Amino acid sequence: MEGKNKEKGKSVWQEVDKRVLIPGGICLLLVVLAGAVFPAQFETGLSACVEWIMAHFKWLYIVCVCAITIVCFWLIFSKYGNIRLGGKKAKPSFSLFTWCTLSLTGTIAVGICFYGVSGPVNAFMNPPEFLHVAPGSPEAVIPSLKYCFLHYGIPSYFLMVFFAMILALVYYNGKRDLRGSSTLFPLIGDKSKTWIGNIANILMVVCLIVCGTNMGLAVIQLNAGIGTVAGMTETPSFEVVLIVIYTVATVIFATSGAHKLMGRLSNVNAVCYAVILIFVLFTTSVNDTFNLLFTALGEFVRDFIPMISFGDPIYQTGWQNSNSMFYYAWNLVPALMQALFYVSIAYGRTLRQFLLVNCLLPCTVVFTWYAAFGGNAMLGILNGSDLFAQMQQFGDGIATFAFLDTLPLGQIMKWVFIIVAMMTFITFSDSVAYSFPMLLMKKTSTDISLTKIPKALNAAVAIFMGVLTMVLLFVGGYDALNQVIVALGFPAVIFTLIVLIAGVKFILHRDKYDATYIEEMEEAARTTKIE
Repeated sequence: MEGKNKEKGKSVWQEVDKRVLIPGGICLLLVVLAGAVFPAQFETGLSACVEWIMAHFKWLYIVCVCAITIVCFWLIFSKYGNIRLGGKKAKPSFSLFTWCTLSLTGTIAVGICFYGVSGPVNAFMNPPEFLHVAPGSPEAVIPSLKYCFLHYGIPSYFLMVFFAMILALVYYNGKRDLRGSSTLFPLIGDKSKTWIGNIANILMVVCLIVCGTNMGLAVIQLNAGIGTVAGMTETPSFEVVLIVIYTVATVIFATSGAHKLMGRLSNVNAVCYAVILIFVLFTTSVNDTFNLLFTALGEFVRDFIPMISFGDPIYQTGWQNSNSMFYYAWNLVPALMQALFYVSIAYGRTLRQFLLVNCLLPCTVVFTWYAAFGGNAMLGILNGSDLFAQMQQFGDGIATFAFLDTLPLGQIMKWVFIIVAMMTFITFSDSVAYSFPMLLMKKTSTDISLTKIPKALNAAVAIFMGVLTMVLLFVGGYDALNQVIVALGFPAVIFTLIVLIAGVKFILHRDKYDATYIEEMEEAARTTKIE
């Protein structure tokens, strides 16, 4: 009884792993402060760093993308895709529909909210030079969608979920700790618990910076949207109000047990997205939308291998560095941070299901959404719409609202979109505030639902995300911090390639590393012996 009371009386400081929290927190704060206090100098230094990385190691990014894509397709189509997270007898924690909606609204919806129109339109008005098509011309429509499919679809989602899949495998099946260092166990054994493995955990903490940029995008878009719908002028004070609302809502959801309602909220959110998509399809032209979709998809499939392996060695336009490599980094860096969320909802699913639900299903949604929103926005520009001019004047945050304004009932749908966007970003921030603290704990249960996270730690992560967003918005460090994410992509690439090798070794040698598989084999042997 005394031992239980002692355990219960532990402070948050006693329960967290200081080897992860202190160095990771210091690195994170230094990066944020440097970007906030010295934005110009910081951005200049980072630009030089990124240029050096692209000049010498762009090929490594390409190797990483190609290797992960190959391994993911191998798992989808091979017998190894039948490996179940938690063992053969593991039962999923969520229904298939809820799992799908949690995956969609907790991750990719952030991207389609902000970039569904602005992404294709920017690509349409600024096509790569090596395509030899005029900006804003009919010839630029399909290539812009094709490259959006590359940057926001396959292989981007393979990059985003691969690390999470391997972490889930070593956690649920290998019975290792729920931290990035555990993914290295098949390669370095118990050394993964030393300072060598701790580097991976610290890198995951630093990647929390992505949340600040994502919440910043949400605030920018909602400020623009509410401003245009309500006839208000965009003001910094209203952005502060939005950040406070997000932060308070996240703290409440993450600490009160309301996070358990996230599954229901995600279901509602997914239905709302479907309603908006159907509305756009039938108020534009279903025929035009699907013609654009399948034409672009056909070219994407045809050119898939050349596109993911393209390094722009001849023309050296620089487009690849600021586009494809940028998006690859933007997927690899949050992948390390969002992995804990994917792991927390994946128990009882096979590796094939994990990849289909978290990669191919989102890609199907993204492709359709971008064709409906971005495709019709481009057709509108060809027919005289001033949408791009509005984006240049007011920023990319206005893009979706400017597009909806061209449709019947546009004013109503803009309000619907604002509500859906708010639910989306609250779902995203709650998923981080609830799952991310697991990385900071000294001990995590082998049953993730039994892992007790101090509520103060959930609240601290939520508040930090809010403060980070506010600092970035008002000190002007966003451009520099975008460069930080690209620079972080370099160690993320190296780490992910090491994890890829370790993960393949785990899968091919389950008799050594998979505790659930070993138990199943021993049980089968005992049954055979009795018979």
